[in-house]
Amino acid sequence: MPSNASDLRDTRELHLFNGGPPLRLLRLWGRFDPDHQHVVRRALIVACVGWLPLLLLALLSIPGGHDEVWRAFLRDASVHARSLIVAPLLVLAEAACIPLLGELAHTFRDRGLIPAAELPAYERVVHSIRRLRDWWLIEAVAVVLAYLLAVLLVTHVPTSFLPDWHRSDSEGAPLGRSPASWWAMLVSLPLLLVLLLGWAWRIFLWALYLWRVSRLDLRLVASHPEGAGGLMFVSYSLNSFSLLGIAIGVIVAALELAHLLAGGDITPEQLGRVAFGSIVFVLVLFTAPLLCFCAPLLRTRRQGVKAYGALAQRVGTSLEDRWMRAPPGPETAEPLSSPDFSAVADLFQSVEKAYQMRIIPVELRSAFTLAMATALPFGVVALALVPFDKVLEKMVGLFL
Repeated sequence: MPSNASDLRDTRELHLFNGGPPLRLLRLWGRFDPDHQHVVRRALIVACVGWLPLLLLALLSIPGGHDEVWRAFLRDASVHARSLIVAPLLVLAEAACIPLLGELAHTFRDRGLIPAAELPAYERVVHSIRRLRDWWLIEAVAVVLAYLLAVLLVTHVPTSFLPDWHRSDSEGAPLGRSPASWWAMLVSLPLLLVLLLGWAWRIFLWALYLWRVSRLDLRLVASHPEGAGGLMFVSYSLNSFSLLGIAIGVIVAALELAHLLAGGDITPEQLGRVAFGSIVFVLVLFTAPLLCFCAPLLRTRRQGVKAYGALAQRVGTSLEDRWMRAPPGPETAEPLSSPDFSAVADLFQSVEKAYQMRIIPVELRSAFTLAMATALPFGVVALALVPFDKVLEKMVGLFL
């Protein structure tokens, strides 16, 4: 019985963030895939539903003498990026991110960071996150909000502010919009918004979980070799958010590319500023939840410096009294062969770890990986700013 209870707790934590919009809709539909084995198929379906009808409707404008709709659709890099890249990436990120976040949540218990006295409070934290994850109102709000934003765009944003393929000169065209525009506003855009809102909710739940756990009396170790009291593992969450970083980078970079293809002027300096702003936004978005551990880590560091410093003082004083201040004798003839020095050296290494303990559990390598993932789409746009012959010349110059 205890083993079954332990397995049940492990399962609850490993699937702690496996929900929210639109996964609950899939669960109600009977198509929920808790192990994300069919995530590639769902990503392809999302791409087909969001983009393929747009392509077909734009093609149908050619026989009607509106081939400008087709040409404008092809030039609109933002719509292709949103439906063909961003939406599928948001689905694929479920398989890359959700299981890892569950494993990180389980690590708090598995490493013994939750003392026995705090286990009831920790169970309440897990239960509250699961209840919020499965809250049906969030699913309904996500769908309603997505369509509300779509309706507001249709009714309040003139087609003159949109790419040319949204407009139609045909008689009887509702609000002067093309059929492709209506599909984009009523299907493609709400689908993308629901996926984005679902990830916004999961990120909120992850941040809420970390904040509530940080309020517990965690069993942190000042001299832990990780350098952050044993909490550095939470930084691995940044790696799992890399696909989301790419998706955010694609959304912003595609707007710049669409502006460039429409005849606008973009300098490398302007693109660099936009890329830098996007990278900073992504880093702040995904590292901010980790900062809730700064207070307990600072407290642990202060306590560790005090305790380890006092211990080092006592041991160091005893060592000097025995080997440096005591009168020479047979027992002090070979100091280097004594185990005292190796034991003290090991102790002083632990003391040094306590003094060097970080109060921000963010690994620079993980942050760099996330930053590079976000910057990747801007590198593609940067290539569009440079003539191909210049790129080829630079590449040849690397080998000659």
